[in-house]
Amino acid sequence: MMKIALPEWNGRISPVFDTAGRLVVVRIEDGAEAGRESVLITEQRPGPRAMMLLQAGISTLICGAVSNGMARAVEAAGIGIIPWIAGEIDDVVAAYTAGRLDMPVYRMPGCGGGRMRRQRGCRGGRRRSG
Repeated sequence: MMKIALPEWNGRISPVFDTAGRLVVVRIEDGAEAGRESVLITEQRPGPRAMMLLQAGISTLICGAVSNGMARAVEAAGIGIIPWIAGEIDDVVAAYTAGRLDMPVYRMPGCGGGRMRRQRGCRGGRRRSG
């Protein structure tokens, strides 16, 4: 069993994780969604926000844009990050569980693709899945 977190805004991946106010936490078991819950994000600073994710048992954060400071804090907590993702929460969760999240339709607008995105993300961000 693993848990992924997706910052949510109006049913979609929030454009910026740093300012998101709500997470959708999805339990994945045997490669399929086994449940989900909505969680308010009360912490704004990188360290406390990362600790909130860690305490919730999150192993991977799937998000849109994320600042370098926030990404470092989340990764330092041992949580993988898949940044620069856009789309409806349900579609993104389905793509993740099917191993299709790298499809162009889930890239944030302006983030292009190819080698740069896979290695460092859009504009210096990090991509790491756990």
